[in-house]
Amino acid sequence: MERTLLKTRAAGRMLLALLLAASLASWAPGRAWAAESNGAAELAGSLVDSSDGIEAVVRQAVAEGIDPVDALNGYLRQAYNRDEGGIAPLANEVLPSQYYLTNLGQVTSVKLQHPWGTCWAFGAVSALESAWLKAQGAGGSDSVFWNEAEVQPQLSNLTNAIDLSEHTVAWFAHQPQTQESGGSQAGEGTGRPVAADGTMTNGTQLGGGFTELAEAQFTAWQGAAWEADAPYTYRTEDGFYHPDATKGDTPWWHFDRNNSEEPDPSDATDARNKDWSLDDSVRMGDVVKVQGVRSLPVPAKTTLGDAGPSIYDGYDESATEAIKQALVEVGAVDIAYFSPGSHPSDINPDGTYPPVGEYFNYEEWCQYDDRTAVSSNHEVTVVGWNDDYPAANFKGTKQTALPPGNGAWLVKNSWGSNDFFTAAGYSQDDLKWGLEDENGNHTGFFWLSYYDHTITSATAYEVAKADEDFARNYQYDYVATRQQLPALLKATSPETEVANVFTAQGDELLRAVSARTFAKNATVNIKVYVLGEGDVWPGGGTLVAEQEEVFPFGGYHTVHLSEPVKLAQGQRFVVTENEPTTYADPVTGELKAGAYLPIETTLDDSLLGSGHGSTKVVANDGETYITSDGKHWFTPAELEKATTEALGGEALYHYGNAMIKAFTDDDPNPAPKPVDPVVPVDPSPGDGPQQPGGFEPERVDFGNAQAKPLSRTGDAAVPAAGAAAALALGALASVALAAFAMRRRRA
Repeated sequence: MERTLLKTRAAGRMLLALLLAASLASWAPGRAWAAESNGAAELAGSLVDSSDGIEAVVRQAVAEGIDPVDALNGYLRQAYNRDEGGIAPLANEVLPSQYYLTNLGQVTSVKLQHPWGTCWAFGAVSALESAWLKAQGAGGSDSVFWNEAEVQPQLSNLTNAIDLSEHTVAWFAHQPQTQESGGSQAGEGTGRPVAADGTMTNGTQLGGGFTELAEAQFTAWQGAAWEADAPYTYRTEDGFYHPDATKGDTPWWHFDRNNSEEPDPSDATDARNKDWSLDDSVRMGDVVKVQGVRSLPVPAKTTLGDAGPSIYDGYDESATEAIKQALVEVGAVDIAYFSPGSHPSDINPDGTYPPVGEYFNYEEWCQYDDRTAVSSNHEVTVVGWNDDYPAANFKGTKQTALPPGNGAWLVKNSWGSNDFFTAAGYSQDDLKWGLEDENGNHTGFFWLSYYDHTITSATAYEVAKADEDFARNYQYDYVATRQQLPALLKATSPETEVANVFTAQGDELLRAVSARTFAKNATVNIKVYVLGEGDVWPGGGTLVAEQEEVFPFGGYHTVHLSEPVKLAQGQRFVVTENEPTTYADPVTGELKAGAYLPIETTLDDSLLGSGHGSTKVVANDGETYITSDGKHWFTPAELEKATTEALGGEALYHYGNAMIKAFTDDDPNPAPKPVDPVVPVDPSPGDGPQQPGGFEPERVDFGNAQAKPLSRTGDAAVPAAGAAAALALGALASVALAAFAMRRRRA
């Protein structure tokens, strides 16, 4: 698997031919650089114009003690959900009144997230496991739901055929990339939250997050490890988990719910004070590969408006249909909503639950939350639906309002089940949480009304089938999209385009590229160029592929090229993307043509305040280029500088690479390699070790020479090993090199 990128390597060739060709070649200017125009400044100005709402949301959240990342996410979700784009219907245009992935063997067993607030990792992993089972065809046909009038959901004895590691996802979400995992992008990512004095505490080893933290790992071919390789337990001295009371070990789930969020470091019985770290090699797990991530609309519409809490603004039935469509097509859906607690709560001293919660009915195990100011605090997995689930079942809550209609989602939680505790070797289910099965055992499932006001996000994963897998993933982007702002920072030019430059590490076939979209029914225009030995980018290269794709949902997409592109080892290739959109003129309100800017974008720590893990993006020279007119290209660093200047010197935004990946397979029929000419051996007498009386000149491997990054003046890249080889070939090459250098100074 390809996890990192190497610098461009010049093709091997004879030095004399290289130098003579370079000295005789005339410079043909390609596309201009930012230094020759105000392209970066113009784009920066449009980004700043669209950023006022972002800053207002974040600054108000910090002032009010609200998590600014959560506040910003609400703002982002509102923008997506308010988009009026339609939703493509299912091919058969008919959905059954009830549907349960559990009955198809496409849902794994219920797990337990204690002692951490890692519901987001459990929700994402559960959805991924379901998608993998569906992609494998587990459970056979789902036609039973169309043919039988009465179908009860299966809630117990669910499959463990696939069991992925939530521990891996939760740990590496807050561990920046290393040289091993990210190569040239080492240091990119989000660190663990720190205390006011800059220290990290035991209580932040694993913790809160959101589904995009998992998505970033999965799409980078990371984080998908087997549970057996990284079980959701702490590690004792030998690196494994075996609770031993004589050593102060307690069950890792730590049931005491009265403790503060941060454990007392002196409490040896608190599982959070144990070592939950993982070796970096575990990060590279890719037992399953994600090809797509659907960012689905949610039924609860909210106002976009000013900074502050999201305000409920009605029910969107088409969003309910979109979630159902995803359940049928790809598998379980990870959602965020507001729960009575991120951990099991509202519990009586005897371990039972009160019959009535504020919005939760523990007799029927169902929730309908009708509050006006909405937010979310918990992530779970939707695994089915029942259109006929009675609205009257929700009447037991303290808030007496009933939903406006029947219908509810069947939801899988991460608070354990009778099956879970039995499998773990315990005689009883201490939590007793969730719907009861036919034997009276608690299962960890519950019902959530279609009309619940607090459902704020919905995500489904699309898993690659065996015949759609790829050997390599060329990439520079590793940061979770919720910590970025491209969905809100729009360019006023519809010609805005981004490009990533990659280098093939072998003889390969480029079969697909990725795209990131931020609205429903988004269009992406894709081009692929290959660069020859003398080509430079921007400006050079041969256009070899061009496609336009439309995606019904926002999210992450894999685009299969109509025809694969042949790449030779060491060959550079470029993928460009343009994603048009519209924006409202700030003066007239008129909708005008613009474009999204799909590059990594993060907020400065000074804007977010303390208490957060710092998020860093890395963009090296020669990786990503941007244009707003198709002619003048500039780098992320130049755009960041221009944005800072447009903000009066305040560095609030940091730009990384374009969110474009490239997927290749080995070429089964590579082009024949040129045969290097044989350098004759000097037959004159000598005392060298090669042959009696023989001398062999030094050989230089140009195939491993590093190509320098292109300078802002447009100079061509040259092999770094030129000087050493000139010494080997003597005076003629030296003269040619001098001529070449003089010509470069005149350019």
